[in-house]
Amino acid sequence: MDSHHDNEAGKILALRSVAEDPKFASEVLLAEYRTLREEILKKMDHRTSMVVCSVTVSSAVLGFGIDRQSGPLLLVSPLVSLLLGILIVFHNVQIGECSDHLRKQVEDPLFETFQGFYGWHRGKSDPKYRVKQRIIPYLLPLILIATAPAMVAVPLALANMGSLALSLPVLTVDVALLAIYATQLIKHRTKL
Repeated sequence: MDSHHDNEAGKILALRSVAEDPKFASEVLLAEYRTLREEILKKMDHRTSMVVCSVTVSSAVLGFGIDRQSGPLLLVSPLVSLLLGILIVFHNVQIGECSDHLRKQVEDPLFETFQGFYGWHRGKSDPKYRVKQRIIPYLLPLILIATAPAMVAVPLALANMGSLALSLPVLTVDVALLAIYATQLIKHRTKL
C-alpha cells in the first residue's frame, strides 16, 4: 500500500516538474492557440453554410408559398430563416468567445512581455470598432437574411390565410422565433 502511495506521489512530482518547465508551457499554449484558431475557422465555415442554406431554403419555400397562394406554406419560410439565424448568432458568439480567450490568454501576455507584439485578435478586440466596421457589410445582411422572409411572408400569409387553423400555429411559432432572435442579437451584440 505504501509503495503504491509513494509511486503516485512520485508521478505527481514528475508532472509538476514538467508543468513548471517554460518549454512545456509554451508548447501547451501554442497547441491551444492552434486548436482554437482551427475551431474558429470551422465555425466560420459552418456559419457560411448555414447562411447559404437559409437563403436557399427560405427563398424556395417562399416561392412555393407565393405560387400556391398558401398562407401556411408562406409561414414556413420565416420559420427556417429564423431558426438558422439563431444558430448563426450562436456560432458568432462561440467565435467571439474563442477570439476573446486567445486575445486575453495568449496575445495580451505576449504583448506585455514583447513590446511591439500585436496579434490579430488584440487588434480586433474593441466591440465598438467591430460593430462600426461590420454593421453594413456583415451584420445588416445577416439580420436581413434571418428576418426578411418574415417581413415578406407574414403579410402575404395574412392576405392568403385560407385556413386559420393551419396558419395560426405556424404564425405563433414565427413570432416566438422572431422574439428569440431579437433577444439573442441584443444579448450578444458585443460578440457579433
